Amino acid sequence: MLNEFIKKSELVGSKNEVLDFDSMKKYLENNNYEFIFLPSFKLEKVIDIDKEGISSAIVEADYGIAETGTVVIDSKDILLRKATCLAERLDIILFKSKILKKLEDISSFIKEKTENDGYIAFITGASRTADIERVLTIGVHGPCETNIFIIEDK
Repeated sequence: MLNEFIKKSELVGSKNEVLDFDSMKKYLENNNYEFIFLPSFKLEKVIDIDKEGISSAIVEADYGIAETGTVVIDSKDILLRKATCLAERLDIILFKSKILKKLEDISSFIKEKTENDGYIAFITGASRTADIERVLTIGVHGPCETNIFIIEDK
């Protein structure tokens, strides 16, 4: 499923890198993000984001869907939602064990998270939109760039 996820993710312009947990920790030490939400790494740097947005954010995904190259994030928290929508560059950490074949495989997660006014984000590459003349614009409704770090589970 890993190869299928990467293939589909790259088709929509995401860059993917497979790392082990320790290599990712080292990478995080050497990079500065304006917004960080990484529960598995016990790292959090949460700021309120205005309409101007931010240059970079890194967040942890709950799941990945191999058939579409989509990451799934429980985004009930408004600050996390703003970060994933308003960052110019969005880096996403996805654990390999959280990559599932198809959307139906997370139906219980969706039901659980949406029972009480939940909000789940499905992110498939950078934001793209086109006008009636088919002029493509990137980054209007979300990040201009998405990078996915797939982490080998310990």
